[in-house]
Amino acid sequence: MKMTIFAKLLITILTTAFVVILFMMFFMNWSFRTGFADYQYRYDLERAQRLVERLEETWAIQQSWDSLRLERRNWSLLLAEIGEGRLARRPEHLGDEHRGRNRPLNNPAPPPNQSLAGRLRLLDGNGAMIIGLPSLRREDKVTNLAISVDQQIVGWLQVIQRPLINDQIAETFRQQQAHNAYLIALFAVGLSLLIALIAARQFVRPIKRLMQGAKTLSAGHYSTQIPVSSSDELGDLAQRFNQLAESLQRHQELRAQWIADISHELRTPLAVLRSEIEAIQDGIRNPTPERIRSLHAEVLSLSKLVDDLHQLSLSDAGDTDPSELELLDVNELLSDWVQTNSSRLASKGLHLEAQLLAQPLMIQADYKSLRQVFSNLLENSYRYTDSPGRVVVSSQRKANQAILVVQDSAPGVPDAALPRLFDRLFRVDKSRSRAFGGSGLGLSICKNIVEGLGGQIYAQHSPLGGLAVYLEFPLADLKS
Repeated sequence: MKMTIFAKLLITILTTAFVVILFMMFFMNWSFRTGFADYQYRYDLERAQRLVERLEETWAIQQSWDSLRLERRNWSLLLAEIGEGRLARRPEHLGDEHRGRNRPLNNPAPPPNQSLAGRLRLLDGNGAMIIGLPSLRREDKVTNLAISVDQQIVGWLQVIQRPLINDQIAETFRQQQAHNAYLIALFAVGLSLLIALIAARQFVRPIKRLMQGAKTLSAGHYSTQIPVSSSDELGDLAQRFNQLAESLQRHQELRAQWIADISHELRTPLAVLRSEIEAIQDGIRNPTPERIRSLHAEVLSLSKLVDDLHQLSLSDAGDTDPSELELLDVNELLSDWVQTNSSRLASKGLHLEAQLLAQPLMIQADYKSLRQVFSNLLENSYRYTDSPGRVVVSSQRKANQAILVVQDSAPGVPDAALPRLFDRLFRVDKSRSRAFGGSGLGLSICKNIVEGLGGQIYAQHSPLGGLAVYLEFPLADLKS
């Protein structure tokens, strides 16, 4: 049977409360028994000290313990003075010689089954037994009270502590206290149950909202948002859930826009191809070399778009496999790239120049992917830079970063278009882009590759009047 979080939390709280209450009951009962026994023992010692004073008076008069050793009644009379023994309830039997001077006879009678007399032993100065309990047990706890006259110890009074509360009144009191403690414990359990119900429900409520939100989200309703009612871990989880929902909503919109843009990009050349081919089939147009070249150009445009889509899908895979990385000098790579493409840009009236650092800039990168990035940037400058113009490739070092810049001359890019240059299928001027054969995916591919290599790419206005694309890569740690 599946147990809910509410049930688990409720059982946990109740079990904890029950264990704590049981422990408290046990501790309170033990503390009461031991504490009450200690209180009684201290009370016994107080009365025994009064007996010691009376014994000191007896010794001072008789100078021996013979009266107590030979006549046990005298011992009983002394015990009666402190409210102990069988004569304690008959104070009229006490003679004046045993009462002491000005000693009042108002000692209370001892409670039933609470006899101190049975736990007393009188010893002489040498420790010999005079009267009292004949022998001690090993477990008895004994307190020795000295009997001294003229600063000389003449005897000892031993007081044995009772091991347990065993009289009826004390037991009745203990049972009453235990009964009250059980009632308090029962009330505490009921109160714990009520608090546990409220706490568990309050704790589970945001979890249920998260479960409902996840169910709604899995159904495709990405606009789902759940209220954040706390600042604890559940509140943080709710915030992360809302961020996830917003991200999914944004990706859904981008996917829809992406599909629409691809469909639009494919529809235009396909429509041209279809209309031209159908016109030739119907005999409206003749298959002249010019028309065939036009159809071939449309096919090449379609092929370029498909190739870029394939390249973009590969770059979407994420970080580059570390096994494919190698130590590269980007200055050397850029220098070769400039020499290879100078003549192609010159054919369009564009001057390509390099402004590279003299010292090497070593980075960990994939040679093929990095060439792809530079080729896309060069192609972008080749297509959209007016002739005559300039394309400048430069490099610099800043802290532990290698910064590469590819910038060109006019025309520039509007401010509003700069943040969107790396969006897929985005074109500043769609008609101009199609005229130059651009697919709108080149910079998106560059962004994926650069970020996959652990770098970053961004665009700014170029001092030359066109666009400047910045690439930043972490320098390789040559020591490692």
